Amino acid sequence: MSSAIARWMALAVGLIACGPPPMPPPPPPQPDTMNQPAPLQVEIAAASASPITFARIAAFPPPGWQVPRAARLSPDGKLVTYLQAESGGEEMALFAYDLTTKQHRVLVRAADLVEADRKLSREEELRRERQRKRITGVTGYAWAAEANVVLLPLGGDVFVRGEDGGIQRLTDSDTPEIDPQICADGSRVAYVRGQELFAVEVKTKREVPLTKNAPEGITRGQSDFNGQEEFGEPSGFWWSPSCDRLAYLEVDETKVGEIPVMGYRQGADLQMLRYPRAGTTNPTATLHVVDAQGRKSVPVQFPAAKAYEGGHYLGRVQFSKDGKTLYVQRLDRAQQNLALVRVDVTTGKGEHIIEEKSQTWIDFSDMVLVGADLLWTAPRAKGHRHLERRDPTTGAVRTVLTSGDWDVFHLLGPDASGKKVLFVGNKDAVLDRQIYARTIEGDGLEKLSETEGVHEVAGRSPGRGYVDIHSSLSAPPQATVFDAQGKAAGSLPVPMDDDFEELKLRTPEVVKIEDEGKPALYGALLKPRNMDPKKRYPVIVMVYGGPGVQTIRNEWNPRLIWQHLADRGFVIWQLDNRGSTGRGHDFEAPIYREMGKVEIEDQLRGVKHLQTLPFVDANRIGIYGHSYGGYMTALAMLEAPDVFKVGVSGSPVTDWRFYDTGYTERFMQTPQTNTVGYEASSVLPRVNKLKGKLLVIHALMDENVHFEHTAKLIDALVAADKDFDLLVFPGERHGYRTPDARKYAYRRVADYFAEHL
Repeated sequence: MSSAIARWMALAVGLIACGPPPMPPPPPPQPDTMNQPAPLQVEIAAASASPITFARIAAFPPPGWQVPRAARLSPDGKLVTYLQAESGGEEMALFAYDLTTKQHRVLVRAADLVEADRKLSREEELRRERQRKRITGVTGYAWAAEANVVLLPLGGDVFVRGEDGGIQRLTDSDTPEIDPQICADGSRVAYVRGQELFAVEVKTKREVPLTKNAPEGITRGQSDFNGQEEFGEPSGFWWSPSCDRLAYLEVDETKVGEIPVMGYRQGADLQMLRYPRAGTTNPTATLHVVDAQGRKSVPVQFPAAKAYEGGHYLGRVQFSKDGKTLYVQRLDRAQQNLALVRVDVTTGKGEHIIEEKSQTWIDFSDMVLVGADLLWTAPRAKGHRHLERRDPTTGAVRTVLTSGDWDVFHLLGPDASGKKVLFVGNKDAVLDRQIYARTIEGDGLEKLSETEGVHEVAGRSPGRGYVDIHSSLSAPPQATVFDAQGKAAGSLPVPMDDDFEELKLRTPEVVKIEDEGKPALYGALLKPRNMDPKKRYPVIVMVYGGPGVQTIRNEWNPRLIWQHLADRGFVIWQLDNRGSTGRGHDFEAPIYREMGKVEIEDQLRGVKHLQTLPFVDANRIGIYGHSYGGYMTALAMLEAPDVFKVGVSGSPVTDWRFYDTGYTERFMQTPQTNTVGYEASSVLPRVNKLKGKLLVIHALMDENVHFEHTAKLIDALVAADKDFDLLVFPGERHGYRTPDARKYAYRRVADYFAEHL
């Protein structure tokens, strides 16, 4: 579960961000006396009590989130392009905003390229699943870095739109082209077909095989499952700036175990998936540099080092501006050693120029080459990630650009002058994300964004300009265009939904829990409407709880399932426990080697706070989560059976021995080196503790958290003679794709709490 993907999952079950500073908590309730009748329990209202229907909860996009996607500036800086639906819904077209005329227009529709989009190949379906991409139509595009030419992949084939607006089809094959990428001058496009890497000349349509004769189980130009799912590396090849070379991964999965993923979509659908479970054999990745004609491929020679004898992960590959040097980050399998490798592309010889170490785990670093400098981010004091200016030849630190009890989250790059670097951090508010600038020399930290909340920067090339998509807990997103000089130059449309007012959305309260000797925790609370002071209301804890995600942020989130349940009489609560991101590595690290322990401790701290509130019924507390949240739900029902009376566990991990190497070993090491930790973190040995009502929901074709997790849980519950409920979707994956499945799942969740809590 990469951080972006995990956050998507958290949002998928209605988890929310957070907002303005909290009000002081109300005083604890006074005990009942002979003269004071006991508070009345609340009866849960029917679904019709909420204006938010299950169909609306399942619809895409959520209210207020018709934001422009994949916003980019054209190489000449005259256009801002973006993907958006023409009339709501999931089908996207490519739009352009002219910075001179201030006019918007459609550049390309899917129908301009193909009559009908053909069924996705298995490879592309899984790539989209790992990117959590739900849109249809024109789902992706890319500008050439230095030419006004747009790459448009659609229907498994490759198209380009020239500067004159003409569209040219480059491929028309039965086997789909995967991950097409256009080189800087727009003259060539490379892609993967089958197991090999190809390039095609745009002008002549002449295709050149760059690699040949890959044995079964070996691919060239594709990242593996871990790269796509856990390390944010969807691509497995990279163009040089001069378009004369490419670096590519060769991945050998021949020794990786296969997992059957069986489902039913108008008949049986069986896929044998190469999936590296914790403690088992990983794919082997090597890096090569090939010329654009496919004549010569040079393997990269990595330095021998003891830390990497057990294997490595490769990522964040970049060429120097002159194309003579290649930079690649190398992470050891234990994910405690990170090296930046500088490679001579002629000889393939590499050397470690930066080496970072951690006693727990370390992540790949954001990095950007700026002139004669290398900008690098790494965890420093108190585990906070900060920005450094380094020598690109030796890796030596030249200037420490940021420091303090806050984090740099995204390195955006240099401005038009090359004298300032822009980045996103939370220096001014832990729940915000703001845009900052600092000179390359380390002077004058400047906050560029003016509004509170979360600022997501699209088109990370501030030398041309950028698009700031910003929102707060109480304000839906807006998209502001900034030009190369950093001045506001217009806005992109964020259409408001026709039914927005009818939904009567409310803003939850933010709560800060502070106990002496313990780290502060942030939560969010949504109360029922028109509460009766004589009554106490049941609570549903919405939980994710896993690393890489911060759900409590000052960011817009319509959280429709929250709103629906609160309308019916539930108090809704969410808390970011230790292990969550956004608060520095020291806040994340307590989960190391014992996942599930401090997370449950902190969730119980949150419940303890809830039980002091006079409107909360302490005997009617439920919990609901998906993926890591599903794991947390099952664990909470078993570890605190007298606290949590009802749980809905969606796609739960039930034993970390069944999950992948890239994610699990980062936090738990291997089952061979941490047997006690794996046993202690497993849900399965605890099933005899179950007292409350438990509903488990899982999709049979889940390629991320395999159905085997739930199968093992079923067997354990049956052996313990424990009653439980089960809902299975035969043709869905980790994220439910069809509106019918999403609608049904939300209804069953709400019904389960209404009936049993």
